Amino acid sequence: MNEFIENIGLVLLVTLGLPELFTWLLTITNRRTNANLIARFGINSQVYCGFLGIMIHELSHLVIALLFRHRISSFRLVKLPHLKAKNGDEPDLALGYVYHVWNHRSPYQLIGNFFIGMAPIFGCTAVLLVLDQLLAPGLAKAIFELADTPTAPNWAASWQALTTTHVSWWQLLLLLVLTITIVVGGLELSSADYQNQAIGLYSMIALLIVVTTIFTLLGITGWIHHLVMAGLTIAMILSYSLIVSLLIMLGTNLFTRRHR
Repeated sequence: MNEFIENIGLVLLVTLGLPELFTWLLTITNRRTNANLIARFGINSQVYCGFLGIMIHELSHLVIALLFRHRISSFRLVKLPHLKAKNGDEPDLALGYVYHVWNHRSPYQLIGNFFIGMAPIFGCTAVLLVLDQLLAPGLAKAIFELADTPTAPNWAASWQALTTTHVSWWQLLLLLVLTITIVVGGLELSSADYQNQAIGLYSMIALLIVVTTIFTLLGITGWIHHLVMAGLTIAMILSYSLIVSLLIMLGTNLFTRRHR
């Protein structure tokens, strides 16, 4: 019985708990950052500073919506918002959008709503990991070293990989700039994203519990280790994304106050 509870708890923590926690924290900090940018430089500044992240954010929604066979009615990967109403319409503050419709009688498409809502977090994380491997391979290797042994992290090997792999200054600078544009523009979920998640959340939880229970009964538990490795990798990337996000928020806070 304890094994069932432990496996189910671990799976729910890795697949739902940690991603949702980081998403919430990143959304709070990035909303504050964007508010500071708007107050100091105008509403379009959030697009200029986070255009790459916005595009990855919307593209992630689009790809996952197509994967779960939702019908795409229209989409734009990035756009400038406007405060003034046009032709009597409400102000359009969206920085991009993916409008999709789905079959309410299809369990597959129902659960898909959860993944569509969460897609930007995993999409931006995947892009950041690829950038790490291309521009700072030591950082990527350090992350993998820790993720390989989640129950007993190899800190020495991780630190060695981080400090002994040569990387040029321009690579680090480019990685920092790209990371900022992705974090500011991509790692923030809108109210619509959270609503999308909520549609498929309970079905997703039920599915995870059922699948984990069945595999535990069959004695197939090796996949949980690989799931934890993947979850830890994502958590580490989101951790340094959160640090970057907090620094940007604090910087824009100071900058905004000094120019009041």
